[in-house]
Amino acid sequence: MSSKTFYISTPIYYPSDKLHIGHSYTTVAADAMARFKRLTGYDVWFLTGTDEHGQKIERRASEAGKLPQVFVDEIVDWTKELWKILDISYDDFIRTSEERHKKAIQAIFQKLYDQGDIYKDKYEGLYCTPCEAFWTERQVQEGNLCPDCGREVEIVAEESYFFKMSKYASRLYQHILDNEDFIQPPSRKNEMINNFLKPGLEELCVSRTSFKWGVPVPFDK
Repeated sequence: MSSKTFYISTPIYYPSDKLHIGHSYTTVAADAMARFKRLTGYDVWFLTGTDEHGQKIERRASEAGKLPQVFVDEIVDWTKELWKILDISYDDFIRTSEERHKKAIQAIFQKLYDQGDIYKDKYEGLYCTPCEAFWTERQVQEGNLCPDCGREVEIVAEESYFFKMSKYASRLYQHILDNEDFIQPPSRKNEMINNFLKPGLEELCVSRTSFKWGVPVPFDK
């Protein structure tokens, strides 16, 4: 085994429908980098996969008259066949519906809760179902439109668990300053600093109660 290691991952894609050329572009680019690193003597681990939970998946499955697991299974099978056709040399394909993922994420969630980094509270805010994203009033566009996809957001009120992201803001900011290559390219580093860290990180909602298709919180069943 080489002493030089290199880990690369595509985004884990959201299988609400069949993938498009943008997904292929990202995966081919990651594959090219993985192959190059192997040729130059690196021990490479190349990951891809699918992010299979959420309200959007639950709704799309219902519209198709299928259970969510059946719905995503069909798209994942199609996705793997596509990567086979494109000769993508991934080492592992992770699915968030797999038991290995569920056990890992529940263990992490439990640890964060035990050390006081996760707490329960009530959430009321603006939510974009297609993007699976919460937004603040200052982030949405005029007309209550999602800043990412341009669709109208909805008001959501529910009891949720939150991660104390603000607790780590100063440590993250200092780490970025001390490590110039931590975020690349520089434009993205500046975006992170100026648009997120300097205005102040808000606590992150990390659970949902308005739908069932997700990984259960281990200590609140």
